[in-house]
Amino acid sequence: MKTLSIILLLIASTFFACKPKTNPADEVKSIKFKFTELGRETQFRITCDKFDYYFPEGKVKNFTQKASVDSVMQLLTDMKRADDGFQPDVRGKIYLTHPNNTVDTLCVGVKVLTYKSATYETPQALLALIQK
Repeated sequence: MKTLSIILLLIASTFFACKPKTNPADEVKSIKFKFTELGRETQFRITCDKFDYYFPEGKVKNFTQKASVDSVMQLLTDMKRADDGFQPDVRGKIYLTHPNNTVDTLCVGVKVLTYKSATYETPQALLALIQK
């Protein structure tokens, strides 16, 4: 019986020792969506830096409750990389505000989005959440 207790204790301590620690810089305290109609067509592709120029009156949604922020972050964590040759036709921006008040910006298109200089497939659940 004592051997079984020792084995269980070793397994438990290994589990907790290997558990990844969250980086405080990766935590997000609030999320802001600024967007226009996602299906809205223009004659040319809107780049991230021109989004606010072409859509100054965009709709805004804020998420500040932990459960809401965690739900959105789960969608962002599970994103799949897209070919780097694609750039989004930007129809929205997502601002992730961290506890130290730094802000990360995602530029969202219907098919792909950019985040930290990488291109990802836009999760359809994210688009549904934005339009809700």
